[in-house]
Amino acid sequence: MSFKLISAWIVGGIFLLLGTWIIQNLEMTIGVSEFSYVFAMIIALLFFLVAGLCWISVAVATRRF
Repeated sequence: MSFKLISAWIVGGIFLLLGTWIIQNLEMTIGVSEFSYVFAMIIALLFFLVAGLCWISVAVATRRF
């Protein structure tokens, strides 16, 4: 595996970690508006999707070797 594939794999893991961290700490409490709550959920979803794209691209690239 090349350095690019390994780095894409690690970046995917970091995005997954960030998305999980956001969702884990997300609470609808006093002082949190509905907009900010939904916005944080959308950001976490985007992090999950980017992590999936990184891992899928690594899987496709390793399949071609």
